Amino acid sequence: MFAGGAFTVWSDNKEQSFLFDFCPEIGYLFNDTWGLGVLAAYEHESENHNGQRHISNTFKFSPFARYYYYHKGPFNLYVDGGVGVNFGNYRIDNISSDKWGFEVGIRPGACVDLTEGLCLCLRMGFAGYRRDYFTAEEHRVGNNGFGLRFAPEELMIGIEFEF
Repeated sequence: MFAGGAFTVWSDNKEQSFLFDFCPEIGYLFNDTWGLGVLAAYEHESENHNGQRHISNTFKFSPFARYYYYHKGPFNLYVDGGVGVNFGNYRIDNISSDKWGFEVGIRPGACVDLTEGLCLCLRMGFAGYRRDYFTAEEHRVGNNGFGLRFAPEELMIGIEFEF
């Protein structure tokens, strides 16, 4: 089993904005090569724009298969292939709208075993298709279309626990 994820709480009194983001990731490794996992997320954001209150609540569910294709000592390279679905509710003052979207694609990554059960993970890029997918980690790719993007400014670094 492995577990990781992200957690954010941010408040800006000057901009009158607030952000809460909880994004756990958990998975099961069948062997040194294959694993299955899921990333689930909830985000709440509120802010004022020109006197109007904007509030959004979004959810994301992304199952994936992980394939480790290179092992050299504590260093491993992998690729995650999966499907992501998101949906959300947006409110501007008293006007509300719902959105949903999906993506299909791959994300390459690397991990370094720091100690038994603790890994430093790096993930960068996306190749695939998106339709109205608004909760993506790679913001410059866009919400719609097909393509690939591998850029250093989108490098994600995290810790995974293996047990």
